[in-house]
Amino acid sequence: MKTIDANMAAALLPLLATDDNKYTRGVCELVVGEPMYAGAGVLATMAASRSGAGYIEVYACAETAAALRVVQPSCVCWPLETYAECIHPTSSRHPRAAVVGCGFGGCEASVARVMDVLENAYQPVLIDGGGISALSTEECKAQVKSRFVAGYPTVVTPHGGEAARIIASLDVPSSEQRAEQAKALGVPVAALDALLIARAFGVVCVLKGPNTYIADGDEETVADVLQLTCGTPALAKAGTGDVLAGVIGSLMAQDVAVKDACALGVFLHAKAGALAAKEFSPLCVTAEEVAKHIPYAIRALEKKRKL
Repeated sequence: MKTIDANMAAALLPLLATDDNKYTRGVCELVVGEPMYAGAGVLATMAASRSGAGYIEVYACAETAAALRVVQPSCVCWPLETYAECIHPTSSRHPRAAVVGCGFGGCEASVARVMDVLENAYQPVLIDGGGISALSTEECKAQVKSRFVAGYPTVVTPHGGEAARIIASLDVPSSEQRAEQAKALGVPVAALDALLIARAFGVVCVLKGPNTYIADGDEETVADVLQLTCGTPALAKAGTGDVLAGVIGSLMAQDVAVKDACALGVFLHAKAGALAAKEFSPLCVTAEEVAKHIPYAIRALEKKRKL
């Protein structure tokens, strides 16, 4: 496996052209924030806005939209249920990507909203949070695989518990057998699980944890899995996963190749967490502070690339 480090991340940073405008820099759509978890949509949007995309469109509940008009007034808000009613044009000159699921509760309405995005987004889509529960439905599985065949990338970002539930729904070796297989290959079980999820659904799987593993459904061996080992326990806070989803979504919207966007996104997220921990102590870091430190993480990589 290859480890994501600062040199790799710096090389993946998108570059600005002198004639760029807000559309050529990419449109990041976020379908987020049901009323019970309205703040998750705010965090994902704050992170996406700070990660380079030129235009941020948010489909959210009234509570999330009201908060965003105060803390992130540069974004454009639409009612949560209207995504399927809108046109989502994308092209090589005007790239676009979508994030869905941050702040979803995993109910039937959440599954329906995930399906709306998967069926109407002819562009990269990231599924996070409560949206991941949609993968347990046959309808969603079929749609994700259909996107894979059609060449439209899908990213899923489960934490360990979500990954375990996904794995339990698949026809794969038992946990004991996977542990033996991982031991024989000399890799963590989580890396193997990320690959199993990626291949089962035809997605890029970002399996989050103290170490994070990124696997692509096109890959055949665990040797192709990327790993991030520079995480910090400061990120073990509610809402930091929403921040990561916003960062990766914003990078995909800038037409960064999907697996590269995931690799760069998890590195920036970890770096922002470390910078916030240095300022506030690891004990006191919040997801809001991680989002606010994303620009400083990017600046550090820009400086490194210039060396």
